[in-house]
Amino acid sequence: MTEASAEAARRRRIEDLQVEILFKHAPLVLVANLLVATGMVWFLLPMAAGITLAVWWILVAATVVFRLAVVIGYRHRTVRSTSWQRLMTAATLVSGMVWGAAGVLFFDPGGGVSLIFITIILAGMTAGSVTSHFSWPPAQFAFALPTMMPIALRYLFEGGGLWMLGPMCLFYLLVMVGFARYIFQTVTNSIRLQIEKQELVQRLHDEKSASESARAQAEEANAAKSKFLAAASHDLRQPLQAANLLVEVLRREPDPAKVADIVEHLGGATHALEELLNELLDMSKLEAGMFRPEVGVVDLQDVFDAMAREMRPIADEKGIALAFARTRMKVLTDAPMLGRILRNMVANAIRYTQRGGVLVGCRRKGDHLAIAVYDTGPGIAPEHHEAIFREFYQLGNPERDRRKGLGLGLAIVDGLCRVLGHKLELASRVGRGTAFFVHAPIAVRDKAVPAPVRETASADLRDCAVLVIDDEPSVCHATIAVLARWGCRALAAESAAEALALMSAAAFEPDAIVADYRLREGRTGAEAIEEIRHSVGRPVPALILTGDTAPERLVEARASGYLLLHKPIQPGRLRAALAALNAAGAPAPESEPAVP
Repeated sequence: MTEASAEAARRRRIEDLQVEILFKHAPLVLVANLLVATGMVWFLLPMAAGITLAVWWILVAATVVFRLAVVIGYRHRTVRSTSWQRLMTAATLVSGMVWGAAGVLFFDPGGGVSLIFITIILAGMTAGSVTSHFSWPPAQFAFALPTMMPIALRYLFEGGGLWMLGPMCLFYLLVMVGFARYIFQTVTNSIRLQIEKQELVQRLHDEKSASESARAQAEEANAAKSKFLAAASHDLRQPLQAANLLVEVLRREPDPAKVADIVEHLGGATHALEELLNELLDMSKLEAGMFRPEVGVVDLQDVFDAMAREMRPIADEKGIALAFARTRMKVLTDAPMLGRILRNMVANAIRYTQRGGVLVGCRRKGDHLAIAVYDTGPGIAPEHHEAIFREFYQLGNPERDRRKGLGLGLAIVDGLCRVLGHKLELASRVGRGTAFFVHAPIAVRDKAVPAPVRETASADLRDCAVLVIDDEPSVCHATIAVLARWGCRALAAESAAEALALMSAAAFEPDAIVADYRLREGRTGAEAIEEIRHSVGRPVPALILTGDTAPERLVEARASGYLLLHKPIQPGRLRAALAALNAAGAPAPESEPAVP
């Protein structure tokens, strides 16, 4: 809210309080009006015409009744309106005119006592209006001016010795008006200070509530991450433990027939480790804002077919059905991101469904398509509908079964949907199942979609000279071994200086550079690549590998401008990236190759 709008709202509140005070005091003022009028009639009855007094008293009573009706109407109002104060001001004006008429109707130049009595009564009523209508100047003036002005003018026009009372009455009226303005300003300032104090108290209360809420959220997040790290340490160590044991068995296994089985289990352990690390990496990339969608026309059936090939064996192994409703619809989205969203939702549905099945389909809703994943699982209670999209939050996994994931799948789904601008909905009934809906815009015309770089085992890298820079000897050794199997000529070094020395000694001219991002002595792979390029005098195609998942480090690595791949990396992905670099002969684009 701007300062101008805040001040306008404050003025409205001040006016509302002023009017509230006006109507709050009105009943007592009206009773006083009727009592004073009755006493005045009783006093003047021996000195004035009875019919005139009666008519005047009836008019006073009528104005009292009308003003009382306005007060009752105001108290039963349903909406804020300025018509009530205008109506009260008009009624007060009529009342003042009736009282002012008494100064003319009952003015008797020869009746000293009655004349003094009337003057005192009208002066008192004028002063009373100042205090009774102090919060609303229009009502003050509407009563005071017509009450005192007629008798003042009557004194002026009477002449003789009485005319001097006319200026005195006018002076008295002027003093009362000035006093009324002073009281009004004082009251207004008091109300303003009260409102500002209330606003300050409310602001302090809101800030305190926000601070407490933020602290509670931070403590909750910290507790969740601490719990996760304690459990994830176990989850990440499990496949590493399996891999270490399998490597030892493989080293001592003399029977070639059993080696293939051991290698298969070893591959499963490394794949499980990669999945866990990829989930952590995706969350870091979301926090770092590194997902940049390339929106194009995506045939949804192609996505469904790829998903069926990948996920149906998992469903079959668990003994539940997995079905995809055929569709001809096309949507505007980023195909790899949508694939990751659906993969996470389908995997989650299979994981929590014990019997029945999972159905994936879509239905049209206006200009959007609701892509749905239904399951017959246990359902999700309403109190968990928001929490399940938080990081590391899991239902029904107190034992931290690694096969149920880390609690990041739906958090990644939510983050990717936000990046794509796709609405995400959840509908669930406990004991009946759950449905997730992703709303994507329907494609109305074809749009070119960049062809993804796919993992491949057939990319020709024979005689490609690759320089590997990594300060971990075991990684260097493994990378050199894999490159050699692909027909590459490879050279490994732990730093740019060592690489330049080895290149000079072996007369090695690299066709591509593969560098780890974090090297020793605080150096980076990007700096090492620049040194190599400067030495050889040409922009050697290069890519960077990193195992860092800190969002700030990912942003820093991406900013280097080189193709960024994340450890652990599948050999097929590395081969595809090197083939792309070798074919382009120039620095690769600033994005990781898309993988089906």
